[in-house]
Amino acid sequence: MLSRRHFLTGLATAGVLGATGCTIPDSVTPRERAQCVPRDSLPGTRRLAGVPLHYEVDGGTRTFHLDPAFQQQLEAWATDWQETTGLRFDRLDTYGTWIDGRGQCDSWHHSGRALDIARLRLNGRAVVSCREDLWADDPAAASLRRGYWALAAHLHIHFAYVLTYLYDEAHRNHIHLDNGISGAGLSSFRSGSRVQVQAVQATARWLFDEPIEITGRWDAETRRTSRAILQASGHTGDLTDQANWHAYLRAAVRQLRSA
Repeated sequence: MLSRRHFLTGLATAGVLGATGCTIPDSVTPRERAQCVPRDSLPGTRRLAGVPLHYEVDGGTRTFHLDPAFQQQLEAWATDWQETTGLRFDRLDTYGTWIDGRGQCDSWHHSGRALDIARLRLNGRAVVSCREDLWADDPAAASLRRGYWALAAHLHIHFAYVLTYLYDEAHRNHIHLDNGISGAGLSSFRSGSRVQVQAVQATARWLFDEPIEITGRWDAETRRTSRAILQASGHTGDLTDQANWHAYLRAAVRQLRSA
């Protein structure tokens, strides 16, 4: 049995870009089901919003295959990120986009509608690193974690399904995002989504310095904390209102600039 890392590297060598193949949990009911599509049915690109894409495993450039509508959403995210944060990047390191489902269509990677981000770089330096597996014990981990969660918060605006290191061990080296739930629109908050609740709790803890426990449960403490943060940013109500959800996330991203 090959290790996952060797398997992915082998796929890349064969010209089939390997991604981590994040599956759709049973608890998630997307608007539609992922479909296995052939690689040749998707346009290939080496750039996203003008920025070159590099394969995180070996640092080399590759041709990545993406659903055209999903690529447009990614480019809108990339533009919004740089305008919102002022943090430009001239290289995006990724573990992949499309991957061959081999008949098991349980991931949006198989549809070319998912991306795994490892790092955003500028002039060779990581602006944001999603490699929590490398920096978790670093003396600068607190600062790196703030950048990580600011990026995750911004991704949560544009995509309803964003998986971080809190999701499982397999996501310690990247952030996964796809549009399987949110489709062509921006995201909305669902209090039953463990992924989104984890994001609220983690951003409250790491960006707003609130001593909140990260449980993934939409409990009274989480509701109270998120409402207080919303109120401080000039909004009232709950995150189940889409405008409030986006306001909360953008307030979280702004905390990175105010640090």
